[in-house]
Amino acid sequence: MSVLRPQDQLPGLNAATILLVGTEDALLQQLADSMLKEDCASQLKVHLAHSLPLPSNVNRPRIDLIVFLINLHSKYSLQNVEESLHHVDATFFLGKVSFLATGGGRLPRHHGAAPGPHAADLRWPRARRLGPEPAVSAEELREPLPGGPVRAAG
Repeated sequence: MSVLRPQDQLPGLNAATILLVGTEDALLQQLADSMLKEDCASQLKVHLAHSLPLPSNVNRPRIDLIVFLINLHSKYSLQNVEESLHHVDATFFLGKVSFLATGGGRLPRHHGAAPGPHAADLRWPRARRLGPEPAVSAEELREPLPGGPVRAAG
């Protein structure tokens, strides 16, 4: 078992290898199939893994991108991704890792625009009163913070 590093091997000419990591095999396969159906000038290889680390005794190609799939309805899915992240070198996170959340379309509608009963609990005091008007006025953003610089308007 080893940590995945992006520079373990030299890149292939006009080739890319994507590693899909997630707990739902059918969804991983469906995503891989749809990626491979796209017409591309380069050669695309897609590998599937339930979790990391990958076995170290396997001769595998250089991995150019890791996609972690997280099912919003499965706590196990999130735990699996969290545990897998320990086996990825920090340099992979410079544009070579992405996270894809699934299951959002099946959420009940009775919660309004928020995706769940705790979605407004963002550890931000004004998050509970989200609405069409801005929660923080432009003037308030220009006020100095207590003991610090002026807030960056943005």
